Amino acid sequence: MKTIRILTISAALVFLSSCKKDNTPPFFPEEIAQALAGLTAEFESIHTPIEAAVAQCNANGVDTTIMRSALLDLHNAISHSKEMVYVDTAGILAIVEPPEFYPYQGTDISTQPHVIEAAQTLQPVMSNAFMVVEGYQAAVDVHPIVHAGQYSGTISMVFMPEEVVAAVVEPLVAGQSEFEIWVMEKTGLVLYDQDTDEIGLNVLTDPLYQDFPELITACEKIAAEESGETQYSFFQTGTTTVVTKKTYWNTFYIHGNEWKIVWVKAID
Repeated sequence: MKTIRILTISAALVFLSSCKKDNTPPFFPEEIAQALAGLTAEFESIHTPIEAAVAQCNANGVDTTIMRSALLDLHNAISHSKEMVYVDTAGILAIVEPPEFYPYQGTDISTQPHVIEAAQTLQPVMSNAFMVVEGYQAAVDVHPIVHAGQYSGTISMVFMPEEVVAAVVEPLVAGQSEFEIWVMEKTGLVLYDQDTDEIGLNVLTDPLYQDFPELITACEKIAAEESGETQYSFFQTGTTTVVTKKTYWNTFYIHGNEWKIVWVKAID
């Protein structure tokens, strides 16, 4: 009886194993996982020196002379930094490096959502991309300082998301024409695209996309869900030819924000 029982269990395991093989997950592009890993590594290299500077301020408080030197060192050390800034407890852009942005010191940015959130939560915040007071579109990576239990302002990096994404994505798409990768903020704003004219446009609202309702519907789905697949019609990259594009995406989470990594391939 034991032998029969063992054989029966073995047969069942073989059957379940064969069923599992028949239900393997559908195709999902490996380049998406590579992009997610690359962005994680890129931001780890950015955050390590910033967090070290914040830790010094947490321990010793904010000395403006030391802060200016620290910000310049951070700017020189982080290749993607456009500016490093110290925002004080009143939300004033108190110290800015490099020197070309000195004219903006003293600007009140206390109403900017990421400034408010960092002061309230005492947690790092990644802003949405927006037109910064210095006059260009960028995002701000905000790190609050908490000295002796009190909020003491923030050290923040102002940067252009397309530069960070390009450093990761361009090696993945180089030398091939079968697929493309673009990156969308959860708001619908295009952070990176191989058609560079689309960077900074909002897929959900910009007139360029209004004749493509399938695209808008697809991007609403991409914004709402962590990962998945869909398709839409839009111009083939670099042309005016409309094609149907098979689409897969996953989400990169960064300090409360979401960047959608979108892989597309023309299927007609």
